[in-house]
Order: sequence, then C-alpha cells, then structure tokens
Amino acid sequence: MVRQIYYRGSLDFCNYSCPYCPFSRKKASTRQLERDQEEWFRFVRKIEECGFFGAVQVVPYGEAMIHEHYWEGLAQLTKCGGIKAVGAQSNLSFPVEKMLDIYEGHGGNKEKLRLWGTFHPAMISVDRFLEQCSCIQEAGVQFCVGSVGVPENIRILHELRRRLDSHIYMWVNKMDGLGRRYREDEIQAFAAIDDYFGLELRYFQPDARECRGALMVEGDGSIRSCILCHQKMGNLYQDGLDSLPEKKCTRRACDCFLAYGSRNDISEMAVFQPFPAFRIPSCQ
Repeated sequence: MVRQIYYRGSLDFCNYSCPYCPFSRKKASTRQLERDQEEWFRFVRKIEECGFFGAVQVVPYGEAMIHEHYWEGLAQLTKCGGIKAVGAQSNLSFPVEKMLDIYEGHGGNKEKLRLWGTFHPAMISVDRFLEQCSCIQEAGVQFCVGSVGVPENIRILHELRRRLDSHIYMWVNKMDGLGRRYREDEIQAFAAIDDYFGLELRYFQPDARECRGALMVEGDGSIRSCILCHQKMGNLYQDGLDSLPEKKCTRRACDCFLAYGSRNDISEMAVFQPFPAFRIPSCQ
C-alpha cells in the first residue's frame, strides 16, 4: 500500500547560484511559474479526490518554497483527513513568517507540516541559516537540516552542528563526483555529525518488493516507482493509484536517501517512521 508520494513538478529554477547546479543558471518566466502552479494544484485536487492516506513530500529540482502556491497547496492537503503529513525539500531561504501566514491563512495544519532544509555553505552563512532554523523552530514546525559531505566543508558543517539545537537531526549526504573514496578521518568527521552517514556509503541492491510504500509523481501525472527510477508505471490522472502494475526497478543501486529511505529491509530506517520521506527521526 502506497503511504508516501514524492511530487516533482516542472519547476527547475532556483534562487541560489551554486556553480555545480544546472538549475541555478535558469530564470523562471511568468509562463513557467504559471504552468508549475497549474500542475501543482491539479495534483492537489486529485489527491483530495482520491482519498489518499499517507504523506506527500515535494522534491523539486529547483527551490519551491519561495513560491506562495506551494504553501497554499500544502495547506489544502492538510485539510484532508487521510493526509497525515506534508512537506518539502528547501534551502530554507523563504521569508518564514510570511509563508507560514499564507499556509495558516489557507487552513494549513502546522502539526502536519515537515521541512527538509539543505544548507549551502557557498550561498548562506551559518549565522543566517541558524536564524531561519530558529524562526521555523519557534513556529513549532518539525524539520531536519543537512548538507552534502564536501571534505573542504567539514569545519563549517561541524560549526553548524555545534550551534544547532541538539535535538534537530542534521544529516550528511555523500558527495557525488568526489572522484575518490572518503578517507577514514573524513568518514569519522561526517559520522560525528550524522549517526546515519554510514548508510550513504553502503551499496543497496535494488529490490522493488521492499519499497512498495512510496511512489514518485511528476507534474504531468506520470507515476514512477522511485525518484531515481525512470520506468513509468502509469499516470495519476488516467490510472489513479489503485490499479498500478507491480513495481519494478531499473536502477543499479539505491544510492540516495530518497531511494533507500523508503525500503522496509533496512533496520536503521525504523527511526524515521512512519514517513521516512521527511528524514525526521520519530524521536525528535
């Protein structure tokens, strides 16, 4: 039974300009934003209509939470009895008070809201990022934070961990494109920040039987078995969620949290239940 839906619309532009990221080089046109908004609200209406039971996590290519329509849509979803949690990945650069006012103004339930915040050392200072975290925390919203495990950033990531409230989970993703294995001292440094960093270094062979509880839905309604798997299973607007074929996987490995986090055969994932999509430990 599907309990988690990852949503990704056509939004592929960001307000940050990280040199390694292709989405930082794009500027959103009015029509592109309109299209993304239309896709998003169509998805929200469909989820309302089908009586989905579980959680919805927005995983955009760019930065979604600087746009008001995402806050409005998430608010609408929380009014559905079957929706237990909603959230999004974000760089946390949005005006917190303003966006939460919009969220609550549209009937959003803050107890159901979850945020996954990514720290980009090249784009924001530790001080400013912590200010945003404090505002979110004071508003009573559950969230996690983290960053990519770039060896050159070990010192600043440790500073963030040291100054962040101890009960807020801070994750570290392995760095793609490093071109070498992490040294043992680097592994230890990242593991001192994130107790689960070791999962990032393990090889998980795909097994679709172990991740039946999650699906990926794109802006046009295309349904895929995983955020990493390109094999199309159907279309939300044509097929719904109840008559989808058995999940299959074409990946060589479950090599990011959004893939292995949905699996039932990894014991460490129990701490992130009932909805690992948000990467927030249940004890937080």
